[in-house]
Amino acid sequence: MEEDLLKQLTLWHNKNQHAKIISKIMDIPEIDRDYDLVCLLARALNNQENYNEAIQYFLSVQEQGEHDPLWHFRIGYAYYYLEQYKEAIVAFEQSVALDPEDSHGRTFLERSRNAAARAGNEIIHIVNDEKGMRIGTDPRFLEVEEKINPFGLVAHHNGSISMILGVGKYKHEIFQTRAEEGFEGNGYDWGSLAAVFLEEKMPHLVDIIRFDPEADTFCIYTDNKEAMFSFAIAFKEACEDDTLIRDLFSRAVLD
Repeated sequence: MEEDLLKQLTLWHNKNQHAKIISKIMDIPEIDRDYDLVCLLARALNNQENYNEAIQYFLSVQEQGEHDPLWHFRIGYAYYYLEQYKEAIVAFEQSVALDPEDSHGRTFLERSRNAAARAGNEIIHIVNDEKGMRIGTDPRFLEVEEKINPFGLVAHHNGSISMILGVGKYKHEIFQTRAEEGFEGNGYDWGSLAAVFLEEKMPHLVDIIRFDPEADTFCIYTDNKEAMFSFAIAFKEACEDDTLIRDLFSRAVLD
């Protein structure tokens, strides 16, 4: 792939202009699209919620992606949002195996396992032997998840719990109010907004809630499930209060 083309596609991705990425790559003859271009096309289709089409492109370069953790993560992402959780689990397991440091791969793996268990009406046993914690068996887990949709909760085997959001559409108009300053509505921008909310509305949790965002995912985590439940519900309620969330966002600092 040409360096200038990659720079342009990256710029569009960072600005959530995924339709432009799709159009640009589709204009390139199929025979001239290398592995990286096909993967970027499929990623853009994921971000446009065209998951079935994205999967077809990912599968067209499956052999080349066998040892690429990003290929496994991205196809797993598509399977997850199609609610094909078994396929998502396989993909995320391979992604984590190839890149053990990928926290987002682990997060989506646990979330896929939780979703698969719920779909099968199974009890989720996620146990931390040291603390005797069983997050998955706590009925409040599902109750809170329902209240905070489209945010999600992920219970980890080490006893921690994460709150995540695949960014892109939810409340995107809020971030557009400061687009000229560089805000795009990505995971880092959501982290900046959440940090203001945490400091001003729930300062008692400042030393308990931790941030781990990426460009396409907002993620916070803690070992204290009650703190997470409390924060998650309050933050979602704030997001639904347009006047409040815009006021909080006015003091967010660009990361």
